[in-house]
Amino acid sequence: MSGNNGLDKETQIAIGKTTKQKGDWAELIAAAYFRKLGYFVFPKMSGPIDTIFVHEKTGETRYVDVKTLNDRKNTKTGGNRINRTVTHPLKKILKIEIVYVDEHGNITFPYAKGREAWRKEYEVDRNEKGQYNGKIVKRKEVV
Repeated sequence: MSGNNGLDKETQIAIGKTTKQKGDWAELIAAAYFRKLGYFVFPKMSGPIDTIFVHEKTGETRYVDVKTLNDRKNTKTGGNRINRTVTHPLKKILKIEIVYVDEHGNITFPYAKGREAWRKEYEVDRNEKGQYNGKIVKRKEVV
């Protein structure tokens, strides 16, 4: 019997295990990155926050949700980056940051000023259907 995604139960379980392993690996990479920047690392116990980082000298506290950076495959928009957001109600109380870790262990941060500000600041490439294809043409001069 297959689920909504067309995969049988065994395949879904196998993919889930590898996804969990990728997520755990990404959290370790992010923890190492922030540790090098002088943060204490407090892993999560539960909830939408993967790790809490507290800077050793300044006391700055950062609540981070670590995501593995993925591209869409086998879809109409194949190759485009999958962007994720924090959907938990806690995001209204705490500033929960998203940190992306790619397959090579590189750390990237999403644009924090909001979607409208990003659109004003960057010019993007689009495919023949007018869809954003994940490539930035140039950064605009912001006045």
